[in-house]
Amino acid sequence: MSAAADRGGAPDVAVVGGGIVGTAAAAILAGAGARVVLYEREALGAGASGRNSGVVQRPFDPALVPLYVETVALYRELEASGAGFALGGRAAGLLLLDPSVAVARAVAADLAATFPDLGAEALDAADVARLEPALAPDLAACRVPIGFPVPPSAATYAYATLAERRGAVIRLGRAAVPAVGGGRAAGVRVDGRLEPAGAVLVAAGPWSPALLDPTGRWRPITRLWGVVVETLLGTPPGHVLEEAAMDEALGTGAAVAGAGGPDPGSGTAGAGTARPGPIPASPPAAADARPAFSLVTAAGVSVVGSTFVPGDAEPGLAAWEVRLLEHGARFVPAIADAPIRGVRACARPVALDERPLLGAVPGVEGLYVAAGHGPWGISTGPASARLVVDAILGRAPAIAPALDAARFGSPFG
Repeated sequence: MSAAADRGGAPDVAVVGGGIVGTAAAAILAGAGARVVLYEREALGAGASGRNSGVVQRPFDPALVPLYVETVALYRELEASGAGFALGGRAAGLLLLDPSVAVARAVAADLAATFPDLGAEALDAADVARLEPALAPDLAACRVPIGFPVPPSAATYAYATLAERRGAVIRLGRAAVPAVGGGRAAGVRVDGRLEPAGAVLVAAGPWSPALLDPTGRWRPITRLWGVVVETLLGTPPGHVLEEAAMDEALGTGAAVAGAGGPDPGSGTAGAGTARPGPIPASPPAAADARPAFSLVTAAGVSVVGSTFVPGDAEPGLAAWEVRLLEHGARFVPAIADAPIRGVRACARPVALDERPLLGAVPGVEGLYVAAGHGPWGISTGPASARLVVDAILGRAPAIAPALDAARFGSPFG
């Protein structure tokens, strides 16, 4: 980028945020020959990228599927780079669980109608028991052959390693804020000091809107807190497990309710349908939220979740730990007695229409954003980063309107 070359050695791009999107963008930019500095105020993967359940999974939103497909291909390249990441040879399979076989059949039919290539199939309780003996004996399921369990922060660390190999500089413990003047990004401010850059990419998850608009008027991304508990199961299930009624991530609520299952709007705080639908103007209070069961096992650790709790502050972990384990034991009885390794929470950055904001920030030259991935950060983040990198480097076609950051207007207008 010639503009950066004229600035006395300033980086071509300053990346704000050390999650999966920021580290992937740094690696891709550096691989293209750009000079990159990444700023992270805490630690790599300190947000949702390192504190999630840990599964690379195909979203049930057609607009996000291409991002997932490309992300898997990028992870294969990352795996081959020797940076310390392994995706695994084949998907583990996803079981969407419910006590009612009617619900399982309805979910399978719904997915088959929308995504005929997925091969969704309904299983009765006997089939499920043969497939996964660790599950409670009365559970039916919809099985979908998707889902790659991975240690939560593995991809983020691997992309950071690759970025540094390619010459990017990573500065931890540095809170950087975009510096904007005269209609363009001049770089970032760190401790009140301007650090120039040719372009700035904000990839700071749920904190991105505040970095772009400190006044609070522009808030297209909200926080939904996910709490999960790490357990050590003697014989963990091999599949990724999720409650069929977990509408926040799956968008299966209508099919579940239509088959006589629980109404997902009656207690789980979350983002409505994921194919896609707006976040309610007044989501349920955190005290009214209920956990939605999920379980992912990677590297011998089984992560039990999950919650979708609204609010600016992290929810109380101790109370949610008890609720998650009690709810999870309904599906996998061994959870009740399993050793607990830890409990953690992350703020999922959920956009108002549940799709990420990607690309140029309207009204400011050289300023870009990649944020708002909700629960799909590790499943779609690297491809999102590639799209925005191409925009920064001027080598990309226009980003699809469903993902373009401009759809929410400008934080500067």
